[in-house]
Amino acid sequence: MEIPEDIRTLTFEEARAQLEELVGRMESGNMPLEQLINAYERGSHLAAHCRNLLAGLQRRVEIIINGNDPLAREARCTEFAPDVNQGDRRTVDPF
Repeated sequence: MEIPEDIRTLTFEEARAQLEELVGRMESGNMPLEQLINAYERGSHLAAHCRNLLAGLQRRVEIIINGNDPLAREARCTEFAPDVNQGDRRTVDPF
């Protein structure tokens, strides 16, 4: 989905505020159908922009916490919650 330039320049807080305001107007039930569809499309772009910003911030935090070690996150998680994801661990039979 191509996010319009005017949305791509918004901060997370600005995009979220616009999305909340837009949803409020849409939920009021006072929008003509064409306006509602346009608002839905803009809201989809705003939500996608917020998700993209959050994903980027999450990656930055993981880099700060883990440095360049991709296994550090898993090690740190098992250190604090050793039973989490035990069902996901696979043992390999060497024979």
